[in-house]
Amino acid sequence: MNSVSKPQAPPAWTVWWLLAAGVYNLAWGTATIFFPHLLFDWTGITRCNYPEIWQGVGMIVGVYGVGYLIAASDSRRHWPIVLVGLLGKTFGPIGFADALVRGVFPPLFGLTILTNDLIWWVPFVMILVDAAQHRTLASRIQPGSCLTYVRECRIAAAPADVFRFHESPQALTALIPPWESMAVVESPGSLAPGSKVVLRGRVGPLAVEWVAIHTEYAPPHLFADRQESGPFAYWYHRHRFLDDGQGCTILRDEVEYLPPLGMIGRTLGGGFLRRKLDRMFAYRHEITRKRVEAEGKSQP
Repeated sequence: MNSVSKPQAPPAWTVWWLLAAGVYNLAWGTATIFFPHLLFDWTGITRCNYPEIWQGVGMIVGVYGVGYLIAASDSRRHWPIVLVGLLGKTFGPIGFADALVRGVFPPLFGLTILTNDLIWWVPFVMILVDAAQHRTLASRIQPGSCLTYVRECRIAAAPADVFRFHESPQALTALIPPWESMAVVESPGSLAPGSKVVLRGRVGPLAVEWVAIHTEYAPPHLFADRQESGPFAYWYHRHRFLDDGQGCTILRDEVEYLPPLGMIGRTLGGGFLRRKLDRMFAYRHEITRKRVEAEGKSQP
């Protein structure tokens, strides 16, 4: 199974915004269909001669609501629905501004523009940006396009013992090198798929948050995690625990990654990242070896 082809779920906030938009549109559309004169009476505008036209507007708004509910299931896949919605929420205010200048609508009517259109601009744009970034990254991440890093060491303990250390609550903190300004702020105490780890710290003057999701789990020989957000453009890390046939373990870290900033990051920062990974994994392996072997000697 190739890790670079794994689909990534959109952020949770996209779901909530689109659900809210869907429910709002359905409620507004339904109210307009059943009470077509309500908005006109409330704003002091003469009722339209053909309320069926306004009811038709309500039906269109309601259909948009259904579309938003569909898009909430996967905003990255259904981004065209969001784009069409954003266009409608852009042209509507333009038309209202023209009508306001010509004196057709009173300013109070603009409250509908605020709730129907303006408050949705920012989240809809953010949803489209997220979808665009995901599509761009997916087009770049093809088999063989990622940089790879592999490091292994031999530990005088069985794979189950080495795996057990990684599952212990203190392992994650112990494996952060002391020169890295990072701290664990969220850890589920599990390596099972779907569990999330959050690290926060600084890289130079920049604040960094690294969110990783565990994706593969086959004790005592494998677990894996994928960066959901963080300093890399892409990061997928497999931790392997291989039996060497002599009662010991080959601890093997396999990382597929892409530096930030595309080709600029790869060209200018590739060597720096490689040295940083060498230093970090050398520390991690040494700590793991010492802790696991010491634990084995302490047992009767």
